[in-house]
Amino acid sequence: MTTITTARLSLRPLRETDAGDIVRQLNNFAVSRWTARVPFPYSTLDAEDFLRRSAALPAGNWVAAIAARETDRLIGVIGCEAQDPGEAELGYWIGENHWGKGYGREAAAAMADHAFAVLGQEALVASYHVGNAASQRILEGLGFRRTGEGRSHSLARNAEVDLVLLRLDAKDRRP
Repeated sequence: MTTITTARLSLRPLRETDAGDIVRQLNNFAVSRWTARVPFPYSTLDAEDFLRRSAALPAGNWVAAIAARETDRLIGVIGCEAQDPGEAELGYWIGENHWGKGYGREAAAAMADHAFAVLGQEALVASYHVGNAASQRILEGLGFRRTGEGRSHSLARNAEVDLVLLRLDAKDRRP
């Protein structure tokens, strides 16, 4: 896996040494509540399991640390997981103390560009939990369009949650 560099971030391979930062960021209900697959509370064992599963993903799937270039410390995680041929799912989270700084948009834009230009994806799909205005702004700002609604189980909430489903075709990507 390559490293993608933006003005302020690097999307780099996850490392075992990221486990502590992952736990610090995700053992926060304000963050984990907006995810589907993240339990709350979040432990070191959860982080180690996540790192192990991420390292074993099949080719065409890409999970990376979102790291601040100044420190190389993990501030979030982003992934692009192959779905149907030519289509991948974009997902990400950013630690609460890094919200409101544009990191989510910067990382998602870089990953979308990489998915289209390097991974050869024709489309990306994504979703956000109803009420997650930050993810809505990020995804719509990149050109994702709403395709419907759905439901998903949230491990952190231990409940079914409403989702907004979105899609971005390569030709519709906004700079």
